[in-house]
Order: sequence, then structure tokens, then C-alpha cells
Amino acid sequence: MGFDKLAAPLPPATTPHDTCLTRACAASAHLDQCVILPAPDHPYYTARKALIGTAPSRCISGPFSNSLKALASAAHGYDGLLIQLADMPHITREHIAMLMDVFETHQGEAIVRACDSEGRTGHPVLFPSQCFGAFEALNGDIGAHAIIARYPLKQVVLSGDAATFDLDTPAAWQAFCSSAAQT
Repeated sequence: MGFDKLAAPLPPATTPHDTCLTRACAASAHLDQCVILPAPDHPYYTARKALIGTAPSRCISGPFSNSLKALASAAHGYDGLLIQLADMPHITREHIAMLMDVFETHQGEAIVRACDSEGRTGHPVLFPSQCFGAFEALNGDIGAHAIIARYPLKQVVLSGDAATFDLDTPAAWQAFCSSAAQT
């Protein structure tokens, strides 16, 4: 992208601290958190570390699977692990509460995954503790699709495209900025 999309101020730029990363942390502030940061020698480390303040974090390098393994390891002793991607600015505390309600209703026996209003699967995803060991087998940048396929799944519909809208490309960033400027 040419810039750190997680640490860049989101429009309308009312404060330099309104970023994808700070929104993600705020949405799950009522939970025990572990924020994955790049290694300290990474060019984005300093800005991201400053934005999360005192939130617990782990520095991970390598493919996405390394981050997932670290999170699963940090979650031992908990009933579940919520994977929330920080480049999804529409996810709110209310969305996370919806996932947690379904998780508790099913007594932690199923993976709970957000989907958008058209049924497309997305994030966040809440994994029950019986899945934690399966994270060790993950490799590369493919995420936890193999784990999701092996366990019971409950989907939670989030309004609009909150569960599937992310800022993965310069075009998505520009579209997000343009729509925010019009509101």
C-alpha cells in the first residue's frame, strides 16, 4: 500500500489516533487482548506500538500462520479465542458482543463466524478452546480455513458489509476515504 494502513488516521481526520488499529482495540477493549505486532526492527512497529499503548502484545514475524499460532498459544486457559483483523474499520463492540452471545448460547461448542448481510463469510471469528491445538498445524498465509472446516460452525449476520469490508488494497482505502468524506 505504500503506508501503514493500520496506523494511518482514518477520515474524517478528527484525531491522529483514530486508526484501524485503535478502532479494533476499542471494539474489543472489554476483553482480554493480545495484539500482534511486527518485529521491533520492522518499519511499522514503533507507530503501532505507540497506538496500542499498554495493551498486551506479541511481536511476530513471518507468515500469518505464525500470528495465529501465537494467539492460540496466548489463549490457553480461556474458553475461546476471537480473531479480529485490524484492517476492518466497521467492526464494533456491538458486533463482537453478538458473536460472544452466540458462542455462549452454544456453550463454546462451535466456531462462531461473522458474515455480511448477503451471507458472505468474514471476520471476526470466535474459536472455542478445543480448536487451539489445531492452530499448530497451520502454515503460510492461508489463515484458519482448515480449522473452520473441521469444527461445527455458527454464523452471525452483521449489518451491511461490516464482516467482509477490509482495507487490503489502495483502491479499497481510497473508496473508504471518499465515502467517509461524503458523510
